Amino acid sequence: MPHVVSFSDEEWEFYYKLCNQYAKDELESTYEQRTKRNQFNKAAMVHQTTTGKLAEWAVTLFFTDKENTISDPDMQIYSAFNKSFDADLQLDGYDLHVKSQSKESAERFGTSWMFQYSGRGSGHKDPLLRLADGLVAFCVVDFNRKEVSLHGICGFASIRDRLREPVKKTLKNTKRCIYLEDLNKKDFLI
Repeated sequence: MPHVVSFSDEEWEFYYKLCNQYAKDELESTYEQRTKRNQFNKAAMVHQTTTGKLAEWAVTLFFTDKENTISDPDMQIYSAFNKSFDADLQLDGYDLHVKSQSKESAERFGTSWMFQYSGRGSGHKDPLLRLADGLVAFCVVDFNRKEVSLHGICGFASIRDRLREPVKKTLKNTKRCIYLEDLNKKDFLI
């Protein structure tokens, strides 16, 4: 059963504007790299980045009233050369990668979360897909209900072997996914 982080209208307006502006500003420094991954729709890129940042804030808010120590999302805009696959957050000193999907995408393609697998040139493979480890939070963002479902947090090393190609054909060469249907209760630490 997912943990749901619900936003009031005022909270949603604040976080949506913050994350959407970040996504618009960030696009300038990432567009060229994304085209090398067969991604060309700028509006979709802004929506996906907004979704991701909303999920990061929801995870941070989820842990703020717990006994855990959690960092805030990084809202700095980096040049293309300074971008990385570093963890999105720090949870009690551990790397926490936040993976997100919109509810509409989940309904269309199945509840799943993408990892960068390849692209033209260098810098296109998420280190988690090789040997790196870390915690991964899996979220679904519902824009209509103004809430984020945190399906749970897993240690990535224990689920890495369940990655598979995405349903969307144009992403099969550049992405790998974890599907919710391939995870079970014992995979989740939270």
